[in-house]
Amino acid sequence: MKKFLIIISSLFVLYGCNHDKEKDSEETSSLSENIDRKPPEQVNKEPKNGQNPENPAEIDFMHYFKPAESIATFIGDGNEFASFTEKTTYLSSNYVATIIDNGGAVTMKVYRVDENEILLVMDKLVEGMPEDADYPKIEDLDKLPVLDTFLAGPIEVGTTFKNWSIIETDSELVTPYQTFDDVFIIEETGDGFKNRKYIVEDYGVVKTEAIMSENSSEQFIVTSTLEDISLH
Repeated sequence: MKKFLIIISSLFVLYGCNHDKEKDSEETSSLSENIDRKPPEQVNKEPKNGQNPENPAEIDFMHYFKPAESIATFIGDGNEFASFTEKTTYLSSNYVATIIDNGGAVTMKVYRVDENEILLVMDKLVEGMPEDADYPKIEDLDKLPVLDTFLAGPIEVGTTFKNWSIIETDSELVTPYQTFDDVFIIEETGDGFKNRKYIVEDYGVVKTEAIMSENSSEQFIVTSTLEDISLH
């Protein structure tokens, strides 16, 4: 259990801040359609349905994040760090930053979006309030090495990257925010533990799940599930 708590801490530390809010169902269903996902100079070039207009079979991985300048609230279960808020900011046509806040600590993650993968290039603590965070310059981000692979294609069962594999596609997931169709699940397994991320086009990760098996009859499960998205 001690080993697993270390794993859980690495997954959920800095995450937090549960927020209850009544949602209008009509606004919910049209959220991704009513906001520009990229900087203004990129809006007219925006592919639809995650596809490159020059090659419909090619996926635009910029579509696996939440809307620009949105704040998502995740409700957690099983661990105090499993509840958190996540602000998404589009820094350029191929860099996306998220600010994750648990009410006591704040972290910034920056992702570089390449042709067929999303790469984590920055993961650091942020001093002060989330809204006061200073984002790095693009020329500095271009020089950073890759820390991890967040997602890679093709989006189909059997695709593997780092320690993760796509294990399921076209799934349905019920969340407090809404019911999602066409969810795909990526999974990481290790000695006595299993981590999963549930991902939806135009929303990114909508649920995370960490499962630890103490023995064949007992499991310890920690989840974070999307509860709300607000636009700022």
